[in-house]
Amino acid sequence: MTGTKKTGRLRSLSIALAVSLVLAPGCIRADGDEVIAMIDGSPITLSEIEGSAAFQIYRLRGSIHSLLQREAREIADRRLLEREAARQGLSVGALLKREVDGKTAPVTEKDVDAYVAAHPAEAGGGAEGRGRLTAYLEERARIQRKLDYLASLRKTSDYRFLAAPPERPRVRVEIEGAPQRGPADAPVTLVHFARFSSKPSAESAEKIHRLLEEFPGKIRWVHRNFIGTQDPVALAAAETGEAAFRQGKFWQYHDAIFARGGRVTAEAVRQAAREAGLDPDRDEAGQKQGALLRRVREDIGIGVRLGVQAAPVVFVNGIYFGGTFPLEDLRALVRRELEGVRKKEALK
Repeated sequence: MTGTKKTGRLRSLSIALAVSLVLAPGCIRADGDEVIAMIDGSPITLSEIEGSAAFQIYRLRGSIHSLLQREAREIADRRLLEREAARQGLSVGALLKREVDGKTAPVTEKDVDAYVAAHPAEAGGGAEGRGRLTAYLEERARIQRKLDYLASLRKTSDYRFLAAPPERPRVRVEIEGAPQRGPADAPVTLVHFARFSSKPSAESAEKIHRLLEEFPGKIRWVHRNFIGTQDPVALAAAETGEAAFRQGKFWQYHDAIFARGGRVTAEAVRQAAREAGLDPDRDEAGQKQGALLRRVREDIGIGVRLGVQAAPVVFVNGIYFGGTFPLEDLRALVRRELEGVRKKEALK
């Protein structure tokens, strides 16, 4: 077996294994639930696991879907090239040489100058470095030309990728013991995993503020800490937030610290605590005994189990909505949830 064929075979086996591990069903119970494991004769079902791990499973299924999509595209492109080469009486290599190599625009000195202007960190190396940049830009142009040519071939074919993407799940997010703002019986609950020293977290908090104003009485806002292990300022800010929660002043502190837009120092944490009216001595014992740190770690653990990898992340009634999300997209999701609640109430 040649190296290329062997690599392709191994890749195919890897895909099949990944699909079987994530998508293969277990035993089906009479109620339609899948039994994933057994403990002393008692089943552990898929619905139990998906209660908290649904988003991690969704992410894995999404990765497999993307992998299948990429592999299917590669096979389709290879067949299209073979068909076009046969139609023109050429080998695939000759076809690519003519349509890709022969039609890739040469890289000029102006092209190199423009790239250096946009990427000044790569400007060093003298003539040798400039030669490497030229070779890089030539290869990049060749790759783009090939992609464009394959796209043109697909336009003349009936290529369709039929595998449906996985549906975004609804997970169970623990909120007991966490700071909450808004009515406890609000139809929409937003759980915000955030870091006080993060600009994106500050921006997402501002977006949630706007939604609370747009949908008065309809949203409950829950805060959970999610910070990295190498961010002492974020840890101090989170611990201070826990102290503020104990003193009944969490949201005053939350708004004061986020008003700094993620530009947080140790002094900024102390200043935000003063602005919120915290008693600096009241929770000193709790901090020394590690109680505040344990609460922060509990938040992080909850986020990790849900599949959170970095802040900010928002769960809207258990639906993951992460990253630097557009406000209009989050607003649309909130509206869909509110409409769903209204429809359910109308059916009662």
